[in-house]
Amino acid sequence: MEKDPKGELENQRVVGSVNIPCGECYMCEMGIEKHCRNMKAIGMRDRDGAFAEYMTLPRENIYTVPEEISDREAVLVEPLAAGVEIIEENHIKPTDEVVILGDGKLGHSIARVLWAAEKDPILIGKHQNKLDRVAELGIDTYLLGNYQGPADYVVECTGSSSGLQTALDLIRPQGTIVLKTTTSDLNDINMSKVAVDEIEIVGSRCGPFAPTLKMMENNELALDKMIDDVYDFKDSLKAFKRAKENKILKVLLKIN
Repeated sequence: MEKDPKGELENQRVVGSVNIPCGECYMCEMGIEKHCRNMKAIGMRDRDGAFAEYMTLPRENIYTVPEEISDREAVLVEPLAAGVEIIEENHIKPTDEVVILGDGKLGHSIARVLWAAEKDPILIGKHQNKLDRVAELGIDTYLLGNYQGPADYVVECTGSSSGLQTALDLIRPQGTIVLKTTTSDLNDINMSKVAVDEIEIVGSRCGPFAPTLKMMENNELALDKMIDDVYDFKDSLKAFKRAKENKILKVLLKIN
């Protein structure tokens, strides 16, 4: 793994990709590192998280943050990258009706990315106060149940086991569902519609940081609308409690 022997990153603002592939397994040799069989992940698998006293990352996981992107915005690179991955995986035409299910942080991030890519997305959720936060970008929103479809693409990022059924209700025949939710709850869903209507279900996970940073540099995405509060690190427990509230999208911790 590449290192930084000359200290070129010293005193630089950076963001780090959370997944650390081994570089040696079959998947890595195939160039599909994000499906590495020996994957480590920051704060999740065999690597300390960012609350540790210190942490290390391979050089190839680290990306410098352009001056045009603030610290508050840079915090959101990872969920925004998940939206960029959708564009890279799917050929979404300008005329396609693209619906995003879920008004949480991921749904908001994906809506902003698709908007920046001129895909004219629609955001659907359960909380009007959250949906209102994308109004200034001109993104259309609906409360769940008010949009009838059909859509050409449905991006499912509700985080709920019921989200896939809702997506199936809204997608047109031969449409595509992009599945972001990773809940382990069992789904009691009649999948016959997938076969009869020839619906494609595409799994989608983490995305690329480099093009995401470029997109953030070149577009005003109103990311501040996603940040509700900033707490000092000494108030971490208050911050976690605040982050659990339904109306909250993102709470930041400031470490001096």
